[in-house]
Amino acid sequence: MAKHSNGIPSEARRGSEPADEAYLRLVGERVRLMRLQMGMSRKALSHTSGVSERYLAELERGSGNASLLVLRSIADALGTRVHDLTIEDDDRPIDKTLAIHHLEKLGAAQAAEARQLLVDRFGRKPPSRVARIALVGMRGAGKATLGGALAQALSLPCVDLDREVERASGIEVSEVFSVHGEEVYQRLQHECLSNVLNSLPRGVITTGGGIVRSKTTYDLLLAGCFVVWVRASLDEIHRGWGEETFDGDDAYAAEVHPKLEAALAERVPLYEMADAVADTTGRTVEQAVNEVLKLIEERAVRPGRAA
Repeated sequence: MAKHSNGIPSEARRGSEPADEAYLRLVGERVRLMRLQMGMSRKALSHTSGVSERYLAELERGSGNASLLVLRSIADALGTRVHDLTIEDDDRPIDKTLAIHHLEKLGAAQAAEARQLLVDRFGRKPPSRVARIALVGMRGAGKATLGGALAQALSLPCVDLDREVERASGIEVSEVFSVHGEEVYQRLQHECLSNVLNSLPRGVITTGGGIVRSKTTYDLLLAGCFVVWVRASLDEIHRGWGEETFDGDDAYAAEVHPKLEAALAERVPLYEMADAVADTTGRTVEQAVNEVLKLIEERAVRPGRAA
């Protein structure tokens, strides 16, 4: 039996044992069901997660043994946790299990109709005029944390525009700045946003703090989304709201201390062009999410604007 350098038989790593194969099928089925429940095509999930359609197809069939990093990308795109995809114990109520089995027997058109009925009856969804929600604001105000929680509350995919830039460039955003400069970053950012808007009919988009400095890109965002300025006090931004921190980012840390107030003052008039404002200062994630949901439900958009 062939072995890898760590001594584990290659067959075992691929999951050749019956129990392993059953577990891979379980994980694949969860990915497929979550994708379908969100109304996402495999192509859309591939675009959002950065995982190829072919690999996703193998995973959903139970023949793909995804790494933790791949599963994390898929879970992020689905607005869930790796734990929810990989837990072995399934304690779902029998009624829910039977409902899922019934849905699996439906054709594509019937499944779409059934999902719409469920969303209309039980789900929370943004009005059609604000189907795409974009979050802008300073780094540390809570865009990433709020965006992920908001997407989960609305059962929508969440796209981080800076992660799209990294996929397009093959390097981290900080390296794009240091190696190629801000002009190249802004060009990549504009191209990635255009691609996201063309491929994502409904979803939550989180953006870099400086997106408002590129007029053409910000105009594109304002034209295609319901834009919410995620605002916070300077102290809150400095600490980092939710799960956001500044550890390990020397370039931004330099801005945080002597330049943060000046940078915020420069951008406030641009942030104020957003359709709505949500303040995270002193609020929990749940409170901030509820505030944005209220803004969406009220359709707090300017006349003539529709996302």
